[in-house]
Amino acid sequence: MSLCSWYGIQCDTNNTSVVSLDISNLNISDLEVFDAYNNEFNCSLPIDITKLPKLKYLNLGGNFFNGEIPSSYGNMMSLNYLSLAGYYNEFDGEIPSHFGNLVNLVHLDLANCGLKGSIPNELGKLYKLDTLFLQTNQLSGSIPSQLGNLSSLKSLDMSNNELSGNIPNEFSNLHELTLLNLFINKLYGEIPSFVSELPNLEVLKLWHNNFTGSIPSKLGQNGKLSELDLSTNKLTGLVPKSLCIGKKLKILILLNNFLFGSLPNELGECYTLQRVRLGQNYLTGSIPKGFLYLPQISLLELQNNYLSGFLPPQEITNTNSSKLGEMNLSNNRLSGSLPSSIGNFPNLQILLLHGNRFSGEIPQDIGKLKNILRLDMSFNNFSGKIPIEIGECSLLTNLDLSQNQLSGPIPIQLSQIHILNYLNVSWNNLNQTLPKELGAIKGLTSADFSHNDLSGSIPEIGQFSVFNSTSFIGNSKLCGYDLNPCNRSSSTVSDSQDQNNGRAKPGVLVKYKLLFALALLFCSLVFATIAIIKSRKGIRRDSNSWKLTAFQKIEYGSEDILGCIKESNIIGRGGAGVVYGGTFNF
Repeated sequence: MSLCSWYGIQCDTNNTSVVSLDISNLNISDLEVFDAYNNEFNCSLPIDITKLPKLKYLNLGGNFFNGEIPSSYGNMMSLNYLSLAGYYNEFDGEIPSHFGNLVNLVHLDLANCGLKGSIPNELGKLYKLDTLFLQTNQLSGSIPSQLGNLSSLKSLDMSNNELSGNIPNEFSNLHELTLLNLFINKLYGEIPSFVSELPNLEVLKLWHNNFTGSIPSKLGQNGKLSELDLSTNKLTGLVPKSLCIGKKLKILILLNNFLFGSLPNELGECYTLQRVRLGQNYLTGSIPKGFLYLPQISLLELQNNYLSGFLPPQEITNTNSSKLGEMNLSNNRLSGSLPSSIGNFPNLQILLLHGNRFSGEIPQDIGKLKNILRLDMSFNNFSGKIPIEIGECSLLTNLDLSQNQLSGPIPIQLSQIHILNYLNVSWNNLNQTLPKELGAIKGLTSADFSHNDLSGSIPEIGQFSVFNSTSFIGNSKLCGYDLNPCNRSSSTVSDSQDQNNGRAKPGVLVKYKLLFALALLFCSLVFATIAIIKSRKGIRRDSNSWKLTAFQKIEYGSEDILGCIKESNIIGRGGAGVVYGGTFNF
């Protein structure tokens, strides 16, 4: 039996959602649970529901309720669960202060429903409350210190509002608190030291505020911290050593602050880490041993710092254990050669190393990165040849090796990367000719070969016709583009160079065929001209032997012709008409 057939219930045309509910004639005074979550009620909140004296559970979230929240909702003294959470609900006005009367309330969810104004102090009377969700509204003012009286509170989320001021010192009484989310507000001041002393705190997210000072040095000392995000503030000082003391830390995000000093060596042994974002700071020193090779880490961002030293190699090789999908070490002061263990990341998709001081040859093991999509090693001091093994990275779409000291030819094997769409090898010492095979990469829409020592002519096939002239400048021995077209002598020279390299240039052969055809055409015109001149001279020589013959004028009229048009004079018939014969006497 469908719910839509029940008395007092009206559903939509598809019988998928309740749109109207009439309980006026029902005896439901003993009702304890009323769950109308995720329907399509589009009206103000019902008043009569407040007359249910034994109601303990009320969920009206996920609908289209509007208007103000009735103050009478604060009279439902038996409630221990109340959710008016939005996502579709959109209320006017503030949180009713009468909610402070719901002394048996354990769970209060008013998230994402358009509420404005300040948080009422009366909420501090809800001593049994363990969950308070007020996130994603337009709440303003300071955080009431009375919320520090909620000693049973475990989850507190007031993120994505317009709250200002400090974190109240009274929050030090929230010993049961496991989650504290205050991100995307206008809070300022220092992060109180008592935050690190909350014995059960697991999740702390304070990002996108104006917090200053240092991170509490004992944060994580409770051994339960699993998620920490303090990014986009104005924090200074050191990264605490105790963050992963309980070996439970999974998310560490401190980017876009003013942190300095070295990274704690303890992070290299935090095997639970999954996402690390420490970019845009002033961190110095070397990368902790083992930090790059943590088995659970999927994202590692250390860009835009002052980190130095070598990349530590992986001591225990287990190429199947790493889950790292993105590594960003760009714009630091890292030096030395890349360890061969850089190939021990089978799931790596993005590797950004640009703007460092790396040197030596690019290891052949780079070809082991079978899932790499973007590889940027520009603005370093890499030398030697481009390893042909890069051609084995078949999923690569973006390759930047510019601003290094690479030499030798551009590997033909790059043409095996069929989905490559960006290639930059500019500002190196690459030589020999451009591989014509690169023109067959149909998706290669942007390429830069400029400022090298390349020679010969540019292939005239495939994608080479798409590239701008700026893609080839700075190669004095290279021709075939607008700023340096190939002439005949240079083509001959380049042809001999190609023969020395064991490679024929199709562009040169095409030019010779064109010259040969033009020569044949010229010869034909010369012969034709000579023949015409000779024929005219012959006509002039024979003109003296011509004789003039006089003919008699013949006169006949139309009547003579019409007289011949008779049936007896028909000679024949055809598609064009009838032919007549006739005789005239003169």
